[in-house]
Amino acid sequence: MRVSTDIGGTFTDVVTLDKNTIRGWKVLSTPTSPDRAVSRAMGALSGMSSFSHGTTVATNALLERKGAKVALLTTRGFRDLLYIARQQRPRLYDFDCARSKPVVSRDLCFEVPERVAPDGTVLLALAPAEAATLADHVIGAGAEAAAICLLFSYKNPSHEMLLEEALTKHGIPVSRSSHIIPEFREFERASTTTINAFLQPIVDTYVEKIRSTIQEAGGPDDYYVMKSGGGVAASREVNPVEMLLSGPAGGVAGGLLLGKHLNKKNLITFDMGGTSADFSAIVDHTPLWTEDGEIDGLPVRLPILDITTIGAGGGSIGWVDQGGALRVGPQSAGSEPGPACYNRGGTLPTVTDANLLSGILDPDSFRGTGITLNPDKARQAIQSLAVSAGLNEEEIIRGVRSVVNANMLRGIRRATVEKGLDARECALFAFGGAGPIHAAELAMELGIKEVLIPPMAGMFSALGILMSDVKLDFGQTLVGKWNKDTRRTTDEILEQFKAIALRSLARQGLDDKAVRFRAVLDMRYEGQGFHLPVVYSKETDPTDSFHVAFRKRYGYDLEQGPHLEVVTVRLSAVASRGEIALPEVTSSGDPEPSRKRKILVASGWVTAPVYDRGSLGLSFHAHGPLVIEDEGCTVFVPPDCDVSVTEKSCLRIWIDD
Repeated sequence: MRVSTDIGGTFTDVVTLDKNTIRGWKVLSTPTSPDRAVSRAMGALSGMSSFSHGTTVATNALLERKGAKVALLTTRGFRDLLYIARQQRPRLYDFDCARSKPVVSRDLCFEVPERVAPDGTVLLALAPAEAATLADHVIGAGAEAAAICLLFSYKNPSHEMLLEEALTKHGIPVSRSSHIIPEFREFERASTTTINAFLQPIVDTYVEKIRSTIQEAGGPDDYYVMKSGGGVAASREVNPVEMLLSGPAGGVAGGLLLGKHLNKKNLITFDMGGTSADFSAIVDHTPLWTEDGEIDGLPVRLPILDITTIGAGGGSIGWVDQGGALRVGPQSAGSEPGPACYNRGGTLPTVTDANLLSGILDPDSFRGTGITLNPDKARQAIQSLAVSAGLNEEEIIRGVRSVVNANMLRGIRRATVEKGLDARECALFAFGGAGPIHAAELAMELGIKEVLIPPMAGMFSALGILMSDVKLDFGQTLVGKWNKDTRRTTDEILEQFKAIALRSLARQGLDDKAVRFRAVLDMRYEGQGFHLPVVYSKETDPTDSFHVAFRKRYGYDLEQGPHLEVVTVRLSAVASRGEIALPEVTSSGDPEPSRKRKILVASGWVTAPVYDRGSLGLSFHAHGPLVIEDEGCTVFVPPDCDVSVTEKSCLRIWIDD
């Protein structure tokens, strides 16, 4: 039995593959101790052979600043590196804006008497005695973890390794930049390394708790963790900073795989849960990546999926601002106490309360979690908001749904239009507990014609984690004109990466014959400050590919102009864990609605049919408004929309002209 879990702000999703049978369910998350929800889910399982996990523990620890007390060790003269940062303002025309504070306080920034030249030559050597003295000072200052980021250490890591050895003797976790991110741009490298150090104690403790839970349930000695860059890796092989987008990455990975099965090359993935909504784009069967990510204003320079996250979920709270405008989120009721309709002590009105009172949600929608939604509690919360806003109940229900939709429309535009993509050329791929309720309405506003709802949509991120291959990513800055010498050096670096990857995969018990390697060079014209990624192989010349990529991005090229430089050499190693057959449609014919109920649409209250998703066959076709109830989520098909069933058990909603 293969098992995967995805911890969200409100629910923890569980998916199992036992022989050829896939099933999934939800349990309430336990925010104060996330591993308890996993332990509760594992208690009902036996015969587990593999476990995969997506989690928000790293993200939450960074957002809430609940990590370790970190010391930063930098080259003499660079103590204020994180505080000087870059010239960019977070909001250009806002005179009151402020940058996010680094996770290291200035009094814990230490200068190291050393210096390395850009080519790796040692200009000022670091003596072992000086390294030991510095380590004593770091411990004396009360540091619980240490981050080391010395100038040009990606060319020569010897001084960082000397400091690491001295600090490790004191028993604190150490993050070394030449190991975490051996790349240039010292500010981003320092930020990424200190974030890793900040998260390491809490993430290590959490990872070990999950490992103990799995072993107590009779599972394997180690397990897989979903990484921000897509793909999974053994928990002992993953750095904490690689887990910052662990949960949302699972849905994008699943969307990529299913999109290939359906031959849908352009997708916008839309994952709406109880706390947040996540958006990402897949173009030509390739997810959008970024090496310059940012979490809460802090740079993270690692290859990660380009995911836009906003505070808009089923638990997002409706409120009235000082100007009398209706607002929704980003505050969330979470799982404790949850929306008012959960009947667990919550009294604030949420999106879920509005969806329940609109008739889209049935009180038994969450029956798998042990929760029966209480319309009376929802009505009390919504009426309280109506009084504050000076509106009636129906206007507030529509208002809450409209405002949260408007918030999510901005999120989708940030993930597409602001990156030069035309959303109208994509299908909206919606999942999560609340995504299929709102997806068709969002598509109509954006001019998108097609919405796809995957099988097990309510637990799809967990399913994506279960389906993901093992993926290891490596990178090293080179910086040099592209010629025979740099090509030879590039090939040597790639061979070193391949050897490291094969050793890691062997430790994970994976067959090296199934490994796929993908090399990428970050290249630029000499004199440029930024680069473009180009796929590389020994048999091809990357310069032609670079000119094509540059022309596609900027509309011109400098083919007869400056020399080309290679900046960074990258390698991804991907190993399959075995292909998973997705659930197929088992029923046939056009089923009758299981029941009917009144729902609130733009024109007012209408009586709409309600279908059970499991009863729908390939010949099913219907016109909205209607509701389809699935395990873990509800699908809303508005008026002027058609819905049918495609292969691989997807629902296809088509927006009429």
